[in-house]
Amino acid sequence: MSSAGRRFLGAALTVAGLLLTAACGSDEAGAPHPRPTAGSPSTSPPPEHRTATPTIPAPPPPTPTAPQDPVAAEKDINAGWERFFSPDASVEERAGFVEDGNQYALMIEALATDPESSLLRAHVDAVTFSSDLRATVHYTLYSDGQRVGPDEPGIAVLQDGTWKISFATLCSLTPYGQDVPPAGTCPAVEE
Repeated sequence: MSSAGRRFLGAALTVAGLLLTAACGSDEAGAPHPRPTAGSPSTSPPPEHRTATPTIPAPPPPTPTAPQDPVAAEKDINAGWERFFSPDASVEERAGFVEDGNQYALMIEALATDPESSLLRAHVDAVTFSSDLRATVHYTLYSDGQRVGPDEPGIAVLQDGTWKISFATLCSLTPYGQDVPPAGTCPAVEE
């Protein structure tokens, strides 16, 4: 072998020795890795062969789609809507069945005393919960025993532990009166 070939072979052996030393070295200073002997099985793969187990984050808790007791909630909604439209319910009592009702006592009073809207009675036909705090209420309005509306369902909301007629639904009742002006914060209501 020529001297150039011997130098190449010597350099290659030196590099191989360095690589072997680096591969067998410890990740932590002073903490040698145990080497399995020919008679003992290895209990873990070499460090370069270890794979991390992917962790999957826990899914977020489900959003409630109904109250804990939907039957009781539906009964409360029915009773509240019936009482709101009762001819012997006071304005204060009616306000208790409306979302933020005390703020809209004047509109509630106008509905209760107007010659036309005071005749309104409601029958809840179906309740569908969209969450534990909100429900779509399909209802029928009657005046003097005749169906007068509505074309759209109303909304009930859980506020302060009581199921109430939503403010938007209250606003939608104003066209049923002769002179029931909606609150300035009411969404536009088609007549």
